[in-house]
Amino acid sequence: MTFAMGGMAFWMPRYVFKDRGWGTKADVNLIFGAIVVVAGLSATLLGGWVGDKLKPRFPGSYFIVSGAAMFLGFPMVLLVLWTPFPFAWVFVFLAVFCLTFNTGPTNTILANVTHPSVRASAFAMNILIIHLLGDAVSPSIIGLIIGYANMTTGFLAVSFTVLIAGVLWWWGARYLERDTARVTLGK
Repeated sequence: MTFAMGGMAFWMPRYVFKDRGWGTKADVNLIFGAIVVVAGLSATLLGGWVGDKLKPRFPGSYFIVSGAAMFLGFPMVLLVLWTPFPFAWVFVFLAVFCLTFNTGPTNTILANVTHPSVRASAFAMNILIIHLLGDAVSPSIIGLIIGYANMTTGFLAVSFTVLIAGVLWWWGARYLERDTARVTLGK
């Protein structure tokens, strides 16, 4: 997810302005920045709340919520690529919302499955890995694809990592209760 978000965040303003020919650079940057802030913050808070509400019924709710958001986010990314601007801004918002909906639940997962004595280190390692494998390399990979094809193809290729994230989140749901219990019991 960070791979897709990082690459798209880097290239989206240029894509909208240059490839799609909409607005001025200043307008595009302002709108995109506002969308990232509003969608990202609201999705992070709502994702955590939904995960908490579903936990009594589904022990792996945090993974399920994260996976569902990725599955919903994938078509939103595709709709950004084929919907004319300014209407596509709606799908930009929805894509960002879906792709950041897992932030609260995944932080809860990490907190629940790591022993308190290593929790801070686990969060630090998680942040390092998601940025190294995510937004640190994805802009270059999209740029490489753009060099051989175009920006739409670059976004399309990277968008499939969103589906992979959804599958991995759903797969992890079956282990959350067990792994949380191991930490709680000190095993």
